Amino acid sequence: MSTLRKRLQLIGATLFIGANVLLVYTDDEEKVDRIAYVSEWADASQADLEKKLHTTGVLTSAEEKPIYFDSTTGSFEAFKVKEGDVVKAGDALFTYKVGHYQAVMAELLEKKMQLEEEIASIEKVISQMSSLQIPDINTESAGLEWTEEELTITIPQDPVQARLMKQQFLLEKETEVAEKQIALKSVDSQITELQETGDTITVDSPYEGTITQLSKQLTDPIITVSSTELHVEGELTESERVDVKTDLSANIEVTELKESLTGTVTKVGEMPKEKATATTSSLYPIIIKLNEFNEEQGEAVENDDEREDGQSEGNLSLQRHTEQNLLPGYHVDIDIITETSEGATVLMEDAIFQQHVWKMTEMGTLLRQKISTGLKEDSRVEIISDLQVGDKVALQPGKPFRSNASFITPLKWGAGLKPTVSPKGTNWLEFFISGIINR
Repeated sequence: MSTLRKRLQLIGATLFIGANVLLVYTDDEEKVDRIAYVSEWADASQADLEKKLHTTGVLTSAEEKPIYFDSTTGSFEAFKVKEGDVVKAGDALFTYKVGHYQAVMAELLEKKMQLEEEIASIEKVISQMSSLQIPDINTESAGLEWTEEELTITIPQDPVQARLMKQQFLLEKETEVAEKQIALKSVDSQITELQETGDTITVDSPYEGTITQLSKQLTDPIITVSSTELHVEGELTESERVDVKTDLSANIEVTELKESLTGTVTKVGEMPKEKATATTSSLYPIIIKLNEFNEEQGEAVENDDEREDGQSEGNLSLQRHTEQNLLPGYHVDIDIITETSEGATVLMEDAIFQQHVWKMTEMGTLLRQKISTGLKEDSRVEIISDLQVGDKVALQPGKPFRSNASFITPLKWGAGLKPTVSPKGTNWLEFFISGIINR
């Protein structure tokens, strides 16, 4: 009898479970309540995201300056430098013997007079621009005019832009004056030397840099001076070329030194590096200028427009310790930032299922929410619609969730249960002893 009862109980339990499973399975109108167990969830957070394009490149001199020798003025005598030498503006490069003393002397004197006039003219412009007062509030457009040169510069109405424009203009003119003063000093030296020797002139370098080429056959350019300032040269594939344009920011990692730098894309080739064919892929050249580094503020700046008054001399091309170690030819890894999204609503990738998330509502139910996504950086995804910062979403379930189902979460001792059951600072021994005494 007991065996029969057990069998009947087993059959009954099986029928009961089967009937319930069948009811749930055929519940198209969702009349049967279900409870979803959410073991893990995540909060939508706020972050800045960047879309990056990775490529590689190499450090090279930002500029190569050729030096020429006019053989009609005399005969070459000797080089004063060798390849690899680092020179400053005004350092001797080579000497030559003049063919016609009077003609060369007259040419040098004329050149000196021209340089003096140009320097005086530029210094006058600098003085007039320096005296220009920029108002603190927006005004009607103002102009500053030099009638002797028929030059008019229109100052922007915005005082901030106006100050930046003034500073940039003054910086350019001061640089121009410095270059002409170096040239004037070199001409004065040549005049003195020619007067003393009667036939010899030393040609000085107008530039600072490294001697990267000497033509011992005396073919032009006779000397090439490469600037000490470095930039990055790289290549882009056809698909990469579509996404890259000038003025984009770039993060640069010097492979050998493990040094991180920043830069700005200044040139993107319109033509491939080699002749394009139907059977080969095209590669387009790219140049990235290394950003300057402000020692006083400890930050990189993109260009002179972002400098504040009186700080231009404190800006270095790079951090000193980095600049001393950088050499042309070092290879770099490049991440070009093609898109940015500041203050984006962000979820981790594993919280998104086929462009949907399981949103945990304040009513204690799960909502299958369709979302639109934007940028993706590593495993973080930008959510651009239908989700707010702070919203909670359930992570991948062990069993499929159902929309509008009530959900429960596990009790976590350290994250809510413990402070409730055992508030911090509670002296349970005191309560225990008090209870015994009262009894």
